[in-house]
Amino acid sequence: MKNFFLKIVYRILAAYARAVIRRHNPFVIAITGSVGKGSAKEAIYQVLVDHFGKHKVRKNYGSLNAEIGIPLTILGYTKVPNKFLWPWFFLSALPKLSEKKYPAYLVLEMGVEHPGDIDYFSTIVRPDIAVIISTAPVHLANFKDYRDFQKEKCSLAEKIKPEGIVMVNSDDGFLNRYALNHENIITVGTDSKADYHAESIELKLDGSAFRIETVGQKISVKSKLFGRQFVYSDLFAFAIGHYMGIQSLEIKKSLEKVEPEAGRMRIIAGKKESIIIDDTYNASPVAVKAALDVLSEMESGRKVFIFGNMNELGDYEREAHKEVAEYARGKANLAIFAGPNAKMMSEIFGPGAIVFLNRKELESKIESLIEAKDLILIKASQNNNFFEEITKKLMNDPAEAEKLLVRQGSFWARRKK
Repeated sequence: MKNFFLKIVYRILAAYARAVIRRHNPFVIAITGSVGKGSAKEAIYQVLVDHFGKHKVRKNYGSLNAEIGIPLTILGYTKVPNKFLWPWFFLSALPKLSEKKYPAYLVLEMGVEHPGDIDYFSTIVRPDIAVIISTAPVHLANFKDYRDFQKEKCSLAEKIKPEGIVMVNSDDGFLNRYALNHENIITVGTDSKADYHAESIELKLDGSAFRIETVGQKISVKSKLFGRQFVYSDLFAFAIGHYMGIQSLEIKKSLEKVEPEAGRMRIIAGKKESIIIDDTYNASPVAVKAALDVLSEMESGRKVFIFGNMNELGDYEREAHKEVAEYARGKANLAIFAGPNAKMMSEIFGPGAIVFLNRKELESKIESLIEAKDLILIKASQNNNFFEEITKKLMNDPAEAEKLLVRQGSFWARRKK
């Protein structure tokens, strides 16, 4: 009965969203990928808003990036209605189908968790620009194999409008090979062969500095975002701004305004003069390795890696956790693992590893394990983990949690019990 009800909700929402798209025909930028979708969306949105004005540009808010979230975004909503109020919601949303004013640009993050997700999204809206950031393994549980997952991500390129273009990260091996077979492709990356590439990347605790190079231009950017992985967000935003005729210096100023999001490599002052790299929004193998690279690169005292479980990896789960444990060796002085794969990971990491059954057990002991001036990376997937609570325990000022951390408030507090 529940699934039947949800199907009805999906169908009505999709019909409403299609009607709005047909009426207004906005310019659509669709973003998918294993990691980095949210930060790319924010960077692209900032560039467009600064140039065209806030009333001309719309993006998804939070995690409204799937079957329900994308139609809601198109309709102009920023949260999901109470499940008991859907009939009233559909009636109240009817006037939106005939509104005269509508944003000229949509920036839509598209999350992929099932085969056919991209097909479904494309029945609602087709992009003018398709951005594919990464095909690294994440959310594999519902796919036959990794290759099917990669094909699903890349299928967004086949859904563009006739005059549309595709932008891909050429540092991703699969996407690089994919790009060679398609017209209307723009590449970004750290290799000089990419159409837009970053060079001279420097990381500091207050952000990242790098140069973006394209034909005939080199533009220096000083980003507030911390980590090499966020350079791709800026590259995509820069390339889209260029494509839309925005001047390079104007794009640079927009990129330098983007603030780090909660739970995404955010630097937070910790107890005992420690520094926390709060990367607790979610976790996948490629994202964990990127965060470990940053931890390794920083000049600091003791480097501590606090890690929970990576979810939704299907048959790849055990292998993925092994890879992360091996990768962490030599990058962290102390590794603290919690969750179902913790014991195995500690054995692979070797001396300097501590194991806890779950996050709550770790939470009760974590303060005693931290030393003065530690640099602490905290990361885990969301469900059954919620490692932002570990960050909260270690923050120098826990009163800042509501403002700085992901998944705060009464709704999330109930889920974490």
